[in-house]
Amino acid sequence: MQVGVRWDSIYRYSEAVRLLHTELRVLPADAFGQRRLSSSLQLQPETQPQQLLDAFGNEYHHVDFLDDVEEIRVAVEAEVETAESAIPEPGISPLMRHLLLSDTSRSPFDPAILEIAESVPQDLDPVGTGRAVCELLHDRFVFDVGHTDVGSTALDLIRLGSGVCQDFTHLMLAVLRMHGIPARYVSGYLAPDEGEDVGEAGHAWVQLLAPDGWHGFDPSNNAPQDGRYVVTAVGRDYDDISPLRGAFSGVANEYWSAVVRVRSAPSTQDQTQDQQ
Repeated sequence: MQVGVRWDSIYRYSEAVRLLHTELRVLPADAFGQRRLSSSLQLQPETQPQQLLDAFGNEYHHVDFLDDVEEIRVAVEAEVETAESAIPEPGISPLMRHLLLSDTSRSPFDPAILEIAESVPQDLDPVGTGRAVCELLHDRFVFDVGHTDVGSTALDLIRLGSGVCQDFTHLMLAVLRMHGIPARYVSGYLAPDEGEDVGEAGHAWVQLLAPDGWHGFDPSNNAPQDGRYVVTAVGRDYDDISPLRGAFSGVANEYWSAVVRVRSAPSTQDQTQDQQ
């Protein structure tokens, strides 16, 4: 599937700040089974971003604003051809396997999560376990905005009984890892079936490693990853791949807003097959 993404974000500061150093992970990836056909990254104030690669294979941009700033605008536009099925994986290093099997502060190996993990049958293969966990979390918890925030963990979802895609993803990661299945947090965008979707944020879901490669599951929607899902970055949890993060000199409160526009269409290959 071919998907177009437009991401506009504004960072405002209550007082002017300087020596602002920022990392951006907002551009759709040209990896992880998808192909980036075109892209642009625009910044106001204008500056030259430095393109880098992190330990998880994510492309990101480092940006420095040395003069006083009160507002930063980031605009991303991209066209990507997404993955429709499992993503082949020739193998991961022992260190990466260890990282993707370990608990984190967002996805802890807590007794409350162990109770959920033990309710999932033990005799399933990795993909079957993913399906079972996805359905279990979707049935047990409610997707609802406003109860959790960007700092919440899987335990907050259990405590409150509701949360957003980030919370569902953190809980599913912990359950899968307790079953001995390497799993990673995926950030990105979710396209509508048809037309254009406008929202205030991106999306998050899980990919687990099976013998034939990576399989994606979206526990907040109880759905497998398909061509509507656009990957921006992967990591152990949200803290590895937050869209924007950095540091500045000064004392100020930060205010952030974003609007995402996503549209989908059959890929050129799909259209050719339909015409045959």
